[in-house]
Amino acid sequence: MTKIYGVVAEFNPFHNGHKIFIDTIKQKYHPDVLIAVMSGNFVQRGDFAVLDKWDRAKLAVDLGVDLVIELPLAFAVQPAELFAQGAMELLNLLKIDTLVFGTEKKLDFAKMANEILVANDKFEQDYRQSSATNLTSYYQSLGIDITDLPNQMLGLNYVQQIEKFHYPISFQTILRKSGFSATSVRKDLKLGASVSIAVPKLTDQMINKNQTYTWDDFYPYLRYQVINSDISELQSIYQMVEGLEYKLKKEITVSENFEDFLNRVKSKRYTRARLRRLMIYVLMNIKPTEVESVYENPYLRVLGFNENGRKFLNQHKKDLNLITKVGKKEAQTLELEVRADQIFQLQSKQAQDFGKMPYMKGVN
Repeated sequence: MTKIYGVVAEFNPFHNGHKIFIDTIKQKYHPDVLIAVMSGNFVQRGDFAVLDKWDRAKLAVDLGVDLVIELPLAFAVQPAELFAQGAMELLNLLKIDTLVFGTEKKLDFAKMANEILVANDKFEQDYRQSSATNLTSYYQSLGIDITDLPNQMLGLNYVQQIEKFHYPISFQTILRKSGFSATSVRKDLKLGASVSIAVPKLTDQMINKNQTYTWDDFYPYLRYQVINSDISELQSIYQMVEGLEYKLKKEITVSENFEDFLNRVKSKRYTRARLRRLMIYVLMNIKPTEVESVYENPYLRVLGFNENGRKFLNQHKKDLNLITKVGKKEAQTLELEVRADQIFQLQSKQAQDFGKMPYMKGVN
């Protein structure tokens, strides 16, 4: 019987910890095919990926993943719950039987997830605090403390989605090795420091060959968008709440850079991650109906695969809504993705959609 394993990743960028994680899955579980659902050019905490999605998909396949599927932006640039919801929906569509995720320490994720699902109707928001602070306090009231453990938080949300929707997916965890962090790699890249010790040789070569990206590269476009939009237009943006549009208008013209802007807008109510995500929505002029449309019409966009991945796709192409190239018809389905990628292209100067085909490693 075919063993189909799945992981959720951003590979932003692919570092040595990711390589250990992928190698451990293969050595420990021997999957017939290993599928990664990966964020595109914008990532979960409201940042731009340091390398574009095609380069990151190529690295993932070259370094051990069999098939890379893009997590749509409508799920990828979201809090942990919606990020996990989208990832698990796609992995279920791909018919995986086992999810694997990294964790800082061993926990009873199934028990914790079910406790949260049972108690969710009792969750009361303190509107003086950020949603993240509220959620942390809520978890602590249930005896669950995962403060400053982002992988635990995501893992818990993955299991919650599996339990909530009764997906026929089991899960395994792998303890993360200390010393490997995509955050620290990105910080070093921003400072212009070498990251060769922290990443595989292929990643280092990719970074040295290509431009890397941060919000600073795109801040002028955000300024233009906020200045050029009236209040009613900003109010119509997805997740714009409670008069924040006035604050954006006030601070955008006096802020020196993106971090300065965030510092001026930030309050106890809004975490930096939430504000960065909102700024992505503003930059792209995303409306609530556009996000809902993606939720109602899920799709599987292929970014890369090897021979194992090709065999899997051929076996299931008749019953999966696969997108491998973008024409007029596909562009309608991928409307948000195409718009995001066009913004990304303003800096990358590299085609992201039309004319792009999935990376194919060693495929006959």
